[in-house]
Amino acid sequence: MFLLLAELNAAPSATREVENILKGLVEVARSESGNLAYAVHRQQESATAFVLYELYRDRAACNEHLASTPVQQALKRFEHLLAAPPRIVFCDTVAAAGVG
Repeated sequence: MFLLLAELNAAPSATREVENILKGLVEVARSESGNLAYAVHRQQESATAFVLYELYRDRAACNEHLASTPVQQALKRFEHLLAAPPRIVFCDTVAAAGVG
């Protein structure tokens, strides 16, 4: 399995719009056969900070998701809505329970 973790910090005036875009990406991921889990979380300490947990069958499935039109459109919109560039971490799964 392959994990993508992302941290996004919305500009305060764009928090609701960023949240709506992220909710839409959950719907996109549901239709992807290589996606095993996709969750959007809001940090408790900051209403403008989001964490995405994206689990894929393998790196190729993640790359397919990232190259999809809805994701590319969201990334383009984020250029104007985020307070800073997203922080992205890619991980290979070592051990897991309850997923995949």
